[in-house]
Amino acid sequence: MDTNVPYMISVKNLTAILDKIQKAGVPEAFGLDFLRDLGFTSSRDRGVIKMLKYLGMLDASGKPQAAYREFTNQTRSKYVLADRLRAAFDDLYLSDKAAHDKSAEELKGWFKSKTGSGDAVATKIATTFKALASYADFSKSPTHIEPPKPELPQSTPPLERQQSSHRDLMNLGLVYRLEIHLPDTQNVETYRAIFKAIREELMG
Repeated sequence: MDTNVPYMISVKNLTAILDKIQKAGVPEAFGLDFLRDLGFTSSRDRGVIKMLKYLGMLDASGKPQAAYREFTNQTRSKYVLADRLRAAFDDLYLSDKAAHDKSAEELKGWFKSKTGSGDAVATKIATTFKALASYADFSKSPTHIEPPKPELPQSTPPLERQQSSHRDLMNLGLVYRLEIHLPDTQNVETYRAIFKAIREELMG
């Protein structure tokens, strides 16, 4: 864990910023201009950019990474954020797997000891972490979210499968052409027997 942990001066708009990120398109780079475009012009909101970089959602230049793109999927966003928090604050989660359930006051002491920060900064770090954790969903990892399963066809009896297959073939509009090589004979009964056998085979 990088002990140079960023923080937001105020987390008042953090939830709204995260909501807006999900609804907006993915920018070429996430900087102050894009933050303003989202509707957040206060200097108190700027810390979210450093926070997203710390979480690995943006690279050092502000370019959105795979985790950022996943976060814009609203069905997975809260799980993605939980995963990024676990990864970025791995030392914290080594000390307590349920660190996100701790209060900001409880987290303050841990961050103060880990980062060497004073009370004021440690409080802001803990408050920022807690606000992000409150938005996230730690019930499961996005990698464990099962994709929707395709509906499987119900079991069909063999006879019905054959009839269904026959209907499918008929719907294809196939044309069958049969070539029959008849024996050279004057016996009409021979021909009748051949045609009767062909009819029974086709109708069967």
